[in-house]
Amino acid sequence: MKDPNALRHALASALDALPAPERFPDGADADVARRLVERLRRDLLPRLGAGDAPLLLVAIAGPNNVGKSTLFNALAGASLSPARPEGGLTKQCLAASHPETWTGELKDFLTRRYDIIPVASGDVAPVDQPGPAGRLYLVLSDAVPRGLLVMDTPDFDSVYRDNRERAEALLVTVDVLVFVVSRQTYQNAALVDFLRAAVGHGRPYLLVYNEATREEVARGHLEKLAADVGHPPLARYLAPHQPDVEAGLAPLATQPLDGATSLAARLGQAEHARELKARALAASLADARLEMDAVATAAERAAREPDRLRQRLRHELQGVGAQAALKAVPADVLIDAFRDELDARSTFHRWVRLPFRGLATALTFVSRKVRESFTGPEPHAALPTQSVDATLRDGLRRLVDAFAPEVAAWRGDEATRARLAEAFGPATLARLDEPLGMEALHAHAADRITLYDFCRQLVGAELQGGMREELLQAFTTLVYSVPSGAAAVVTVATGGIGHDAVVWAGTLLSTPLLERFVDLLGAQVRATVTRKWADAHGATLAREMEQHIFTDLLGHLDDQTEAWTQVSSRLRVASASATEGHSS
Repeated sequence: MKDPNALRHALASALDALPAPERFPDGADADVARRLVERLRRDLLPRLGAGDAPLLLVAIAGPNNVGKSTLFNALAGASLSPARPEGGLTKQCLAASHPETWTGELKDFLTRRYDIIPVASGDVAPVDQPGPAGRLYLVLSDAVPRGLLVMDTPDFDSVYRDNRERAEALLVTVDVLVFVVSRQTYQNAALVDFLRAAVGHGRPYLLVYNEATREEVARGHLEKLAADVGHPPLARYLAPHQPDVEAGLAPLATQPLDGATSLAARLGQAEHARELKARALAASLADARLEMDAVATAAERAAREPDRLRQRLRHELQGVGAQAALKAVPADVLIDAFRDELDARSTFHRWVRLPFRGLATALTFVSRKVRESFTGPEPHAALPTQSVDATLRDGLRRLVDAFAPEVAAWRGDEATRARLAEAFGPATLARLDEPLGMEALHAHAADRITLYDFCRQLVGAELQGGMREELLQAFTTLVYSVPSGAAAVVTVATGGIGHDAVVWAGTLLSTPLLERFVDLLGAQVRATVTRKWADAHGATLAREMEQHIFTDLLGHLDDQTEAWTQVSSRLRVASASATEGHSS
């Protein structure tokens, strides 16, 4: 292994990044995440910590009522685990070890891995009662060889899901698995899947065939099971039908196949422990890598829905904002930008135009007062900003209606569903009947500056000198008789600034002059300027609508997306580190 410290740091980062398994939308993903948490926390991180302790961890596993507890009691040298014909009695994990195990370094090693509850001599461990995953009742027995800890685990195929979770929480930590089967269970699909998941990437295991009647039949069944798993066991054992064992009068006796040593002796051989533990570590790293890749992919899937929703909502808000911005394109910015650009190109025209500014402003004021003395004050017309607000409200109502089905379609967490229902429900529609409070944005200074700079660059690129520029220079001198403020806002109904434009606050003389000036700029330029304003100011309006109405929902979706993305990223890094550690 190239760098155990770097590997441990990467795995610790992955464990820290993992969310609670129940947060995964899919149950299968939650199961993988739960198993990965247990593997990292109880197995790999302790192994890669201050060095693995010289203690061989062995677990006995198998389906319901196959004789696991009976075998455990035989190895422990005492009747410690409940073993009765009805089966299914073990709901928590029970372990047995030599008394020297519960001292010094070995005790520290075990407490880092498990929630250890020592069982006093003569007491009965309540393993027939449910308990949390990771809890391990420990019985100390002189009959267990030094350097060995053997566990009895719940049935993996129990009708109680919690039983399987408790078994898996311990099985991911062991060095050697002793798997017990019978002629009724050896080819059960669930059994094969469970065993393959537990040892299929090289973890050492032993097979015990209980209730064997004929050796040749048992051999065939065990060979079929090993082929399904993908790699052979360390050794195989037979346990023929023993009436005294069933009556509780004798411990279970096993017979090795192929000239192997006895089961107790093989598990108690300390000289083989280091090799078995190294193989177990390599297998656990391989399993962790696959699980991290699977959970990273699940995290990426979990991020898709909040990411899709936030992108769709922001896109729709941008569209609503752009439509509203088109209702009030600021013509004074357009006129000022073109005037200034043309002034910069001709010193003669600039000096000619200067006196007209004050005179045009005064004439506009006087002409308005004279007209009002004959006709009275002009009736108050609706401001273009009111049209902007109305367009925003209509667009938001349509948006809420369009997103309403997302509430029913949501398959993720309830917190997001509640926010969706709030954002796209009656409460939001009621808010749209109130003032939007965006008046200050209708003359957004930053957007006006951006549009001004854009128009200056645009006219500079469009003008190529010659007669067209001279015509524009001469006509601009004439238009200087109209102050740019007289064209404060242009309301665009269709297709940009042109014959559809209505110039605000101009005199009867100034309006046709300004329209003629705009026409000289070219239709493509007018459309480009309009799109620029719709995009820029529309984005400003969209951000304001997000802040005023959808800030809670979008903030939540942002947090979800970023959190799931971070989970995936850290798991991918840890998976790469596990791959390097496994290969080395």
